[in-house]
Amino acid sequence: MNTLSDTSVPTGPHIPAPKGTAIGDWMIGNIHITNIMLSTWIFMVFLFVLIAFFYVAIHTNKFPKLRAFGLDIMDRMLVNITGLLWSKESAEKYMWLLWGLMFVIFTGNIFGLLLDWLTIVSKEEWLGDYIRPIYSDFSTTLVLSLTVVIVAQITAFYLKGPRKHLGHYLFHFEGGTITEKIVNVFVGWLHFIWEFIRIGSLSIRLFLNIFVGTILIAVAIYIGTLIPSFHTGFWEFLSLPFWFFELLVAFIQAYIFMVLSSMYIAESFPGQDDH
Repeated sequence: MNTLSDTSVPTGPHIPAPKGTAIGDWMIGNIHITNIMLSTWIFMVFLFVLIAFFYVAIHTNKFPKLRAFGLDIMDRMLVNITGLLWSKESAEKYMWLLWGLMFVIFTGNIFGLLLDWLTIVSKEEWLGDYIRPIYSDFSTTLVLSLTVVIVAQITAFYLKGPRKHLGHYLFHFEGGTITEKIVNVFVGWLHFIWEFIRIGSLSIRLFLNIFVGTILIAVAIYIGTLIPSFHTGFWEFLSLPFWFFELLVAFIQAYIFMVLSSMYIAESFPGQDDH
């Protein structure tokens, strides 16, 4: 006999944990497979297929419209990155990293929204145990941020030389007066600390925006289930405006990450921090 506790009304919105959770007893060696890992693997397959389509379209005439679209995007990105890095030569050198980061983050955000939707519409949201948006886990965004900062540091080592670059951080005793020299030493130490702040700011900004968006959609859907709809399920679509809003957020976050990354790399060029 059914009781009141057997109703299909959820007891609360589906709020994921701040980090990926292990999937049952799934393991590779001694490593537990989490829903973030599984989602990332699925996304990588999707990403490689998408890149393959663009590659074939650009190098052949099989998909002329897709080829024209891809070339137009590449031209626009080159112009945009040239403005950010102050020279076309630098833009051509770092375009693939910066454009690649933006492309991976944007498509990953869109993919995450699809996973959100699949999780929420699954019965009792059981899919949430297996998949979740890949950028709603701090470790994923941390890897992207580390990549940007490491590339910026390698660039500075190569263009400025190890001695000058490390000296800027450890003992930047330069200036017109003794006071200015002492101040620049402290400024160099602050720049060293700032490198770690950059890693945190890049990763936390992306993580929080995507994670909060996941929570927002889940709460909107839960509220929709509480509004009487006379068995039509009409109010369960209350989350759709938020879902489309998150599409805009997906692009903005990817673009902001790319702009900040280009700024950090540009600062590693000679003459940008000689003060």
